[in-house]
Parts: sequence; C-alpha cells; structure tokens
Amino acid sequence: MRFLHLADVHLDTPFAGRSDGVRRRLQEASREAFRKAVSCALAERVHAVLLAGDLFDGDRLSFRTERFLLEELARLAEARIPVVYATGNHDPGRDAHRTRPVAWPPNVEVIGEGTPRVVTIRDAEGRDVGTVTAAGHASRRETGDLSAAFPAPSRDGLPQIGLLHTQVRESRAAEEHEPYAPSDLLRLLASGHDYWALGHVHLRQCLAESPGLHYPGNLQGRTHRESGPKGGLLVEVRRNARAKVEFRSFAPVRFETVTVRGLEEADTLDKLLARLEAAWDEARRADPGDEGTEWIARFRVAGGTPSWKRLGDEEERATLASEAIREMGLLDAEVQAGPLHPVLRVEEHLDRQDVLGDALRLLDDVRSGRATLPGLHAEDLAGLDHPDAGDAVAYVRSLLEGAEGELIARMLGQGR
Repeated sequence: MRFLHLADVHLDTPFAGRSDGVRRRLQEASREAFRKAVSCALAERVHAVLLAGDLFDGDRLSFRTERFLLEELARLAEARIPVVYATGNHDPGRDAHRTRPVAWPPNVEVIGEGTPRVVTIRDAEGRDVGTVTAAGHASRRETGDLSAAFPAPSRDGLPQIGLLHTQVRESRAAEEHEPYAPSDLLRLLASGHDYWALGHVHLRQCLAESPGLHYPGNLQGRTHRESGPKGGLLVEVRRNARAKVEFRSFAPVRFETVTVRGLEEADTLDKLLARLEAAWDEARRADPGDEGTEWIARFRVAGGTPSWKRLGDEEERATLASEAIREMGLLDAEVQAGPLHPVLRVEEHLDRQDVLGDALRLLDDVRSGRATLPGLHAEDLAGLDHPDAGDAVAYVRSLLEGAEGELIARMLGQGR
C-alpha cells in the first residue's frame, strides 16, 4: 500500500502580527503547499492520502479556502484516490461548527469522533490494498489516550495503518504542544499496526522504523520555531515489513534564523548589511532550499561592534531589516539584538588576577579542551534544538563563541 501522510496543514492561519502582504502570502503558501501535496499524490499514484488532524487552524474558513479545498479534493476523487481525515484539536469533529458543513466529496472519509473506525483502502481497480484505523478529536481538549481503544489489526495479510492526532510523550518537541490525546510509544509499538501516521507535533521525526511511527511535521512553517523544509511523507507499507518512507518538500515559504558575528568593523549601515548578507549566503550554501523558495529571515546580531548602541535601538534594527529585505530579495526579515558590546581586546584582560581573569582563562580551557565536561550529554543542555546534532563539547564550544567579549563587557559594565 502506498500513501501520502500529511498532518497539521492549518489552513486559514491568521498569521497575526505580520504585515498585510506577508500575512496574505503565508496564507496562500499553506494552500500552495497542499496543492503540491495533491499533485504529488497524483503523480505517485498513491492508494490513499492520510490527514492526521489540524487540516484547519480553527473555526474560521474563508470562502477562498473552502473553494480551493473542494477543488483539490475533487482532483483526488477523479483519480479514485481516497482521503482519510482524522480530526485534531484545532478542527475537532464536534466543536468546529463552521468547518463541519463542508460538502465533502465521496472519496473523503472524515473521522471526527474518538471511537476508532476501520477504513478499507482499495486501488483504482477496486482491489483491497490495506486498512486504516483512525480516531479523531471530538473536542478541542481531548485528554484521554485515543489509541487505547484501537482494535487489534485483522489477520488478512493486508497492511494495517493507524491514523491519529496525538502527542506521543516520548517525541521530541512534544513540550511545545498541548498534551492532547497523549499516547505512549510502547503502546503504539505493541499495537500490531505496520505504520502509525501521526499528527500534532510539528517537528518531523521518526519515533520507530519497525513498525513505522512517524510525524511528518506541519505542511508549511508558520514561525521561526518551525524552520527547515516542510512537507509530507510518501510511504510504502507491506504487512509485517519495515515501511519505506520518503520525505517530500512542499512548503513554498521557509523560515530561517541566522546569527551574525564578526561585526568589529561594521560601523555603517552598508557594512552591517554586508555582514548580514555574507552570513545569509553562507547559510544558503549549506541549505539552498528548493527552487523558488521564498524566505523569512531572522538575523540575530551579537558580539563586539562599534554599532552596538544603535543596534540596541528597535527603530534602527527595523531600518536594517528593511534594507535586508530589499537587497537580499527576502519575503520578510527582522533583526534581533543578541549580546552586544563595544569592540574589546580580550588579550588585555587575560592576565588579570581577579574573577574576570579567572573566568576568561576558564573559557579558554573549555574551548581548547583542557577542561573536560564528564557525564554531560547534549540533550541535557537547554536551548539545544536538535539533540542529535553533535556531542556536548562541540555544542558548548558553539555557545562560547564570542563569550569573552560579552563577559568583559558585562563585568566592566559596557554591554547591553
């Protein structure tokens, strides 16, 4: 059985706080991402599309989105591709009164209650290719484990898929979401299903490979906390076999945060802008994105610079951000002030026989490896977005970049 696993589309997100133009573009980007997902399903001739909750962001459904959604679902209906849609906490089956009257096409199975329902998936010729067992959120605050009521899979030899909008307690970034319909990894692993198509946690991740337990992440990023490529999972499953899972990128707009240092010579607007552009180009070489990707950038300026006072001013940073948008072709941008201080000579303070001197020498020892960090694991460190990105020492060294200047400025009362 081949299917496209999507979750957390959040159509008609208001994107409050953005300018009118950026807000409209982000709302259109969510629709565009869904359109790309449908095109992928058609091109790959999948047997089904599975939606693991939060298709909508809330009760509000614009006329434009309603028409768009029905047209896209009709494309799937014409190709005889069924859609199984289990509701989530943003689009619950019983509470979301405005989105429920949608005239769903006959190929769409909406599961808006917590009682599990078994849906048989058939190919275009009418042959059974698998089953999907799904439960939806009836209300906005489902506190029970909906997976506990899932029946044991049948023994007919067909792939058995579980579809659920849930916070698996063991998942990464689970703490960023409300613990609705919480479930335990061990229960899902022991359920007998060949694949769990999950939604709710917006960080794409694989919780297990056999059976497959996957979050595809949300379809289109909405904030800088949701960076990286966004899309869905193309899945092929056989009974009692490891699923083949392939990520497909669909989001046309991406968010990126870049820390900008090396500002010691940046005493004018043009020099600051050049440093932002250099940091941005370096980030794009590492991750160029898809062809035609639009970017919303956040620049975090930090370290010693003759412009440290001006960069501490919100209006000055807004001017710099506007220049970055214009010069770098960005959809939107903001500049945040990290630890800033005047340009200082660290070597002038290394031999001090006081707390400042001791602290500087300790920083040097940690960076050089002379001071060790026994028993420290990267996942124990606050602020580490991706605990598997590197060892603890490498992470601590990255945190200490430019720390000497910040330390001197703070202890001498010269920083912000």
